[in-house]
Amino acid sequence: MEETKAVRPLSVCVFCGASPGDDPVYLEIAYQVGEMLGRRRHRLVYGAGGTGVMGAVARGAAEHGAPITGVIPSFLREREMSVEAPAQEMVLTKDLFERKQRMIGMADGFIVLPGGFGTLDELLEVVSMRALGVCAQPIVLVNPGSFWNPFVDLLKHLVKRGFAPSGDSFVLADGPLDAVRHLEQRNA
Repeated sequence: MEETKAVRPLSVCVFCGASPGDDPVYLEIAYQVGEMLGRRRHRLVYGAGGTGVMGAVARGAAEHGAPITGVIPSFLREREMSVEAPAQEMVLTKDLFERKQRMIGMADGFIVLPGGFGTLDELLEVVSMRALGVCAQPIVLVNPGSFWNPFVDLLKHLVKRGFAPSGDSFVLADGPLDAVRHLEQRNA
């Protein structure tokens, strides 16, 4: 993988699942995202979990020197944090709403990997904020195996029916390097 120090280190918030999903490529891509963040000297901000896609991105970041900030509500700490979670700065919140607020507030940009309801909630929060003009940070969806295509189709449907503004709320990336480079260019 390419190793380059970015002009300015970024705090990159990664939204992703605490489960591994049904395809090993999700874990591979997540690890590579963490690796790219570390090699390029960016900070990982994420949901603090040590399992699934979350654990893979954190391990990639930790093994390649990225500073890590995990944000997790107290009630999820036991469920999502395992002995596999790397050393990190830990931010405990009272609930999921505060978790999102803290993560969004720390981010220079967002990378979204495959995940479930929590990932969709986080993604829709920042997409809604961008549509309302209250979030300028770039959003990149990494799309292994066309994972996000149904989401993209749903947003097109909302625009077509007059319920959402047209325009680019996010970009789809072919892979981890494209995702990180997009955030670097948008934050240059």
